[in-house]
Amino acid sequence: MKTIITFILMLVSMALLDMSTDVWTCVLLKAFASFFFVLTGFFALRERKSGSSYSKIILTGLVFGMIGDVFMDLSNLPDGGPYFIIGLVTFALGHVFYLIAFFKKSRFHWFNLIPTIIAVPAVLFLVPATGVFEFNPQLLFYAVIVYVFVLSFMMGKSFSFTEFKENPSFVRLTIIGAVLFAISDVILFFTLFFTPLSRLPKHGTTQFIFHVLNLLTYYVGQGLIALSLKKEP
Repeated sequence: MKTIITFILMLVSMALLDMSTDVWTCVLLKAFASFFFVLTGFFALRERKSGSSYSKIILTGLVFGMIGDVFMDLSNLPDGGPYFIIGLVTFALGHVFYLIAFFKKSRFHWFNLIPTIIAVPAVLFLVPATGVFEFNPQLLFYAVIVYVFVLSFMMGKSFSFTEFKENPSFVRLTIIGAVLFAISDVILFFTLFFTPLSRLPKHGTTQFIFHVLNLLTYYVGQGLIALSLKKEP
């Protein structure tokens, strides 16, 4: 029951975040919303009454996600560029923890690499070729490529959980959570670097729609991964 309450509180905090425009209010609300998906994972662990190493590693990944959220919002401050890089690294570390946990739970399959084989070349070659993406500084482009590799591999590795046919709830929660997380980052990628979109007024309708979609897919994704700990086989 506690996991459902914290999941709902996470969504409420996210909704309030959608309505706020003040930077420091956004930082505070995002910290609250992210704290609630960590709390959801913690209570899921408690409700199982036994914490496996898999669950503890996933919980660590959730904590890194929460920290990354705070730094990402701090990057909206004047001269907040360094916070964005710190947030990106923190998120990547969160994905690494998810990957470690996924590898502890299931073996490697060739199809785990399919999202990476598609995503990394697309960003590495197609994005520069279009001429409509802007990275400032340019070094950020290479940091994004590394992040895309880790994110896409994490999502691809979650597909291995289809082997747990006796526990469909765990499989669905984990895979849908990982896919939604990836979708949220694709939306954020276009919001930040696709110039026809990134140069639009920050508080305009289009930017607002993308912002809502980004938050919704991200928080539901993280929340589902947290809830999956309750169903871990």
